[in-house]
Order: sequence, then structure tokens, then C-alpha cells
Amino acid sequence: MNDNQHKDSKKSSYEGYREIINPIKPHAKTQSNTKKNSFIESYFFYPKLWHKILAYALLPFSCIYISIALCKKYLTKKMRFDIKILSIGNLVSGGSGKTPFCIALTQHLHKQGYTNIYIVSRGYKRKSKGLIQVSCNGKILCDVAQSGDEAMLLATQTQGNVIVSEDRTKALEYIQTLTHTQTKQNSQLIKNIPQNIPIVILDDAYRFNFNKFDILLEPTLKPYFPFVLPSGYYRFPKRFYKKCDLHLKENKDYKRKVSLYHLQDSHIESKYILATAIANPSRLKPYLPKNVVYEYYLADHADFDFNTLSTLLKQYNATHILMTQKDYVKCMNFMLPVALLMLDITIESYVLDKIESFLSHTHL
Repeated sequence: MNDNQHKDSKKSSYEGYREIINPIKPHAKTQSNTKKNSFIESYFFYPKLWHKILAYALLPFSCIYISIALCKKYLTKKMRFDIKILSIGNLVSGGSGKTPFCIALTQHLHKQGYTNIYIVSRGYKRKSKGLIQVSCNGKILCDVAQSGDEAMLLATQTQGNVIVSEDRTKALEYIQTLTHTQTKQNSQLIKNIPQNIPIVILDDAYRFNFNKFDILLEPTLKPYFPFVLPSGYYRFPKRFYKKCDLHLKENKDYKRKVSLYHLQDSHIESKYILATAIANPSRLKPYLPKNVVYEYYLADHADFDFNTLSTLLKQYNATHILMTQKDYVKCMNFMLPVALLMLDITIESYVLDKIESFLSHTHL
């Protein structure tokens, strides 16, 4: 399959019709299996009295946690690489929109003429180990079991080179070796066209001590406690927002746009089973259509079972499984009727200007 055929095949999997969804007040409570997934959300975001008591009781462990985290970040030797590195991170433990932000940023840079973009992700909950290249200039090189859901979403939605590795240092060394040869061969081309420089976008890499441009995302949904783990949901204290190169707030510096996207045309009234395995799934509530008849939640990054989803469709007489794009990459071969909650990120132009200013600067 050549590159053009591959691009067409990716587009065909999203044929259907799209409806923009504006945030609304959540509908009346729908049946769900939330007991399996509710403790973390309740504890960190909507705590009851006993949650609050537990949070304060765990504060000594939070002190130990942050001491270790700070030592790893500041006392380890700083690694320097001869490539431009953009780190997209957050201070909370998940659910801030890093992956869609990476997608939006990569797509923008590609439109601006940057063609040598690498995206590095840990590949959380994948069934493989070590360094794996998931895509090369948009061409998929492995399956979702090897890549993990987030990396596969990055690969299918961008024309970049997606790499997964538990060891970010090894991934950067691999890219540096790969691009060093390209740079020597194309030094005059890069000199004449700065957009040909190698760029690395690191997903969730704030804690690492590299020479990088740190971007921290602050979502609108804030944890109840201002504490670090395990008392609170933060990985670093909130004051660390002031220590990054670019602190971006949701709905100010970047905005989410959610649309309902049917993969198949539907001329009947739709009834949905929401099936999702993302962090903080309650953030989907304002965007759900009215006719969601059941909500099926799994732990973040968990795999879906075909038989379970098929049974839920029949049991509740539903017409579609409703899921996010990150969920869908794990279910593309199920051949079930699916509707997607498509999350797009719009980044303000002044933010993009600051990022491009860093990329155009000769100093690393």
C-alpha cells in the first residue's frame, strides 16, 4: 500500500456525518457500572467526608512521594540532545487533554511546512516492551496491541513519526542518531528551509531532566485537594505551573470542541451505549447526547471485549456504541455500529507563535 492509498484508507474509516456538540448540563442519571470506576473520581474530585479524612491521613506519604519526584527531576544529570524537543505535560495524573493537544500541534506544524516530526509516547498498557516505531510519516507499522491506544491515536491522526518507549532517553538517542544522518545528508536543505529540522514532541515528559521546551496544560476540571499523590491528584505542587516555559489554561489558551460522529449513516433515532476507558470519564458528561441508555466504564487504557459490547447493544436495544477516538482504536475490528465523540483542540495563535519562535531559534 503506497502512502496515498494509506491516507485514503484512514479517511474512509471516518466516513459518516458529524454534529457539533456544545457543552450542556448533564442529563438525568443513566444506568451504568460506575461502581467499578468511581472511587478514584470521587476521592480526587468529589470527595465525601471519609475521603477527606483519608486524604489528610495520607499526607506523610505525599511528602515522601514529592521528595523522590523532586530528586529525580533535579538531582539527576541533565541529558542534552541536539534536536528540538517540545514536552507536552501536566501536573495532574491524567485527563488534561495531552494527546489531542499533541495531535493539534503536530497537524499545525505540518501545515506550516515542518515535515520531520517525531512523537514519543510511553505506550501505556501496551502488550509489548522496548522501543517500537508505530508509524513512519503517517504509515502505520504495527497494531494497537503493540503500540497502546494513545500512540495508535497519534499515529492515525497525524503524518508524523510515532515512537513508543518506556525509556524516553533511549527514544531520544534513537531519534538523534536517525536524524543526525539525515541532517548531514540534507544540511544545505535544512539551512535553506528551517522547517526541515527534526522536531520531537514528548507526550507526558515534564518530570524528565532534558533540554526541552516545557508546555504544561491546566484543565478546567481541578482536583479537590491541592496535594500531590496519594493525598491529592497532583504529581508536582501547583506552584510548578510557574516553572515551565509555557503554562496553558483550558478555555483560555486552548479550547476543546466535541462533535458526535457516526461512522455509518443513520436515518433512525439513535440510542447509545457509552463505552469508555479514559481517565476522569465524568468530563464527557456535558457532551453526551440525550439518548444514552447505558454507561459502561472501564479503567483508563483497559481493553474492550466484543461479546460484552454486543450483549449491551442487545440488552438495552441500542443502535450504537458511543466512544471516544482513543477507545475506538482498540475496537476498529469489532464491526459494531459505532458513534464517536470526536475531541478536537483549537490552540490560540499567540501560543503557536511562541512555540514556533522556539523552533526557529538556533540555540538548543
